[in-house]
Amino acid sequence: MKRFIMILSFVFAVVLTACICGTASVEKYEVNEIAKADYGTCEEHVYPNDGEYITIEPGPSCSRKGAKYRICAVCGYYDIVELPKDPDKHSLVSKDLTYEDKPTCTEGGVGYYICLGCNKAAERVELPPDPEAHVKDGDFVVLKKETCTNNGTMAHKCKYCSAYFNHQSIPSDPMMHVLTDSSKWVVTKLPTCAQAGSVDGYCDECYKVCVTRTVPATGNHTPEEEWLVVTEPTCSSDGVKAHKCSVCNQPVDETPIPSEPEKHTFADKYTIDVPATCTTEGSESRHCLYCDAKVDERVVSVDASAHSYGDEWIVTQEPSCSQSGYKHRVCKLCNEDSIATLIPRTEHTYPDEYEIIKESADGTSVQVKYICEVCSYKYITIITIGNNPGEGNIGDTVDPITKKYYIKPVEKTVIRVDYDKMIISNVVKEMTVEDFLDKFLNGNVFVIYNPKDRFISEEDNIGTGCRLNYETPDGNVTNYYVSVTGDLDSNGEITAADARKILRISAKIDNVSEPYLTAADVNYDGKITASDARKTLLVAANLEFFDETYEY
Repeated sequence: MKRFIMILSFVFAVVLTACICGTASVEKYEVNEIAKADYGTCEEHVYPNDGEYITIEPGPSCSRKGAKYRICAVCGYYDIVELPKDPDKHSLVSKDLTYEDKPTCTEGGVGYYICLGCNKAAERVELPPDPEAHVKDGDFVVLKKETCTNNGTMAHKCKYCSAYFNHQSIPSDPMMHVLTDSSKWVVTKLPTCAQAGSVDGYCDECYKVCVTRTVPATGNHTPEEEWLVVTEPTCSSDGVKAHKCSVCNQPVDETPIPSEPEKHTFADKYTIDVPATCTTEGSESRHCLYCDAKVDERVVSVDASAHSYGDEWIVTQEPSCSQSGYKHRVCKLCNEDSIATLIPRTEHTYPDEYEIIKESADGTSVQVKYICEVCSYKYITIITIGNNPGEGNIGDTVDPITKKYYIKPVEKTVIRVDYDKMIISNVVKEMTVEDFLDKFLNGNVFVIYNPKDRFISEEDNIGTGCRLNYETPDGNVTNYYVSVTGDLDSNGEITAADARKILRISAKIDNVSEPYLTAADVNYDGKITASDARKTLLVAANLEFFDETYEY
């Protein structure tokens, strides 16, 4: 009896705990097993109410199990049965709603209360529209513009109901004056017929001048009675007369003045009508500035120097490579000869064979000599052989005694290299960069810059002061400077300007660097004098040539 009371007390304690806490689980106790062990005295239990079970409240939920029991009326046996969790029965529900569709100012929404036991929706709630739940449509909208003295207002506009909300103030701006049709305007300068006037506008709120506007000129002139001649009439064109405005002095009411055919205006100087020649007289007169009329015709005496030469030239002395030639023309009127004109010297005539003077140490170039077949002029140049002896510009046919090669060289010119000053001199005029690199540099890679340190292309002339930038195989960089004989302005050409520059250098007026000093010494005597300038001037006129010969 004592044990029965203890078990019964335990069952009631469990039931009471479940009722109070709502979280009791049948897993915490196994009363049925105890009852079977201690009180199974009946061979067949007899349960009241047709064996109906009594559920232990609050019963199973979504997060906990439950239990039910019945008691044998004979032996007091407790038959306890475990009940599974009920997913549709939620025990604890959140106080705050979770929104599926949040209500707006015009549309309702849907929300859920969440079960704290299983974290699932426990209750679905239909929500009515919320008049304050506006949604902004873009940035702020100015509802009232700020002025120089008053603040403005701006707000967001709702994208659903077009109502305005979240109103904010816009600070006043001293520059935001207010001008309306009724604003005060004061004339500060009256317009005239030719000059504009002005007016000031006053702000409606701060009563200060906030704008000044220009009033256009009226254009209403006040003409004087007297006529003013604007343009005098001539023998071939009308004139113009007008009244003068008494306010602005501008001519108004312009009216044409008919031309006066007999009113000529003759020039002070005479114009040749018929030019005089070496055999006939001419004539001249003063011509009207506006028409073909002329006066004061007079005879022009015969001009003995006014010859009319024919197009044919008569050669009196043929040019050669050692001297210039002469030619003249004959006057068609008096048969007098013209003053003789120089014919530039011709180029030297070199044979196909040449003599080797000196070979380079590496065997890739040689210095050779030609002798002109006409004047015996000795011409010395440098010829590139190639990377290996026997390759390049020199052929294989050679006389072992005279060392004469029977092949024409690539270029008939001579260059000098001063390795102390790093100057390449005696370069001929009008030589392109492409020719210079091809003929003299033996395939080495050079980059050429002009005196202003800018890269020049292969089509340009190479001139005095150009810099050759050469990178050797070991990575070192060497710079050479070019000196073109007679070229002082770095364009690779010989002109009178170069001769003038040499003359200024000889007079110690201009100071130049070494490459230009070398180019100015055109006769290679180590001095720069007026003779160098004279020689350059003759070369510029194609009357002479620079001496391009030198010896080692």
